[in-house]
Amino acid sequence: MISRRHFLTTLGAGIIIPHVMAGKRARFTLGIGTYTYRGLTEDKMIEDLSALGIQQVELSSPDYFLPKVMIEHIPKLKSNLNRSGIKAVSYFCGDIKTEADIDLTFRTARALEVHHVSGSAVGDALKLVDQRFSQEGLKFGIHNHWFRGRKFAYESPEDLVNALKGVSKTVGVTLDTGHMASCGYDPVEALVKLRDRLQLVHLKDVERSGDDKNVALGTGIAKSAAVIEKLEQQGFNGLVAIEYEADENNPQPAVARDVEYTRNLM
Repeated sequence: MISRRHFLTTLGAGIIIPHVMAGKRARFTLGIGTYTYRGLTEDKMIEDLSALGIQQVELSSPDYFLPKVMIEHIPKLKSNLNRSGIKAVSYFCGDIKTEADIDLTFRTARALEVHHVSGSAVGDALKLVDQRFSQEGLKFGIHNHWFRGRKFAYESPEDLVNALKGVSKTVGVTLDTGHMASCGYDPVEALVKLRDRLQLVHLKDVERSGDDKNVALGTGIAKSAAVIEKLEQQGFNGLVAIEYEADENNPQPAVARDVEYTRNLM
């Protein structure tokens, strides 16, 4: 696999017993970004998602990144997800650079029956995304990122704010809290600055800025508890997708900790 940069009360013998929380619930939906399970088969991924009681995901698996989307596999994947009560509500496409990329993204979104796409597009490509996505009735969330050894177009909150000035509200932000912290910025401040255009959140934590080493939520520098609190304060009602990019061949123990952590704070 290529490289890109979890609610349990009991985990054992494949059994997880949900812990019912009392009181007011957060408005947002807790889900998973499937890049978390990139080292597993799709059947094992679905088994693990079901064990965690996850019902919504963003499809963000390398086999479905532009430009070599395995679109012929989507009907089977979608059927298997549906059979397990899991729905893909967003698709992470990667980098959109050409009209052909947009066409393939549309085909993939239609096959998945999603109305939201996360990814990156810059300059004229972003304007084209705005135009075409508006025509198709899809939303596009710009994903911020940290890359080792090079500058990414969207790293700071200001990078995103400036990009949004020239496009319609079809285009918003898929805010990755871990990558924001990796780039040296405060994810909570980013939520405030991007509130009106926030479409989806990737919830992760990292050990330190200048690196993308993932750690359990609440143990790094990405202010996970404060992020969850701020999402509640701002009334965010979209998908908050946990992503855990370490331990790709056995992510479930860490994912389960992160899901429990988040649900307890919700």
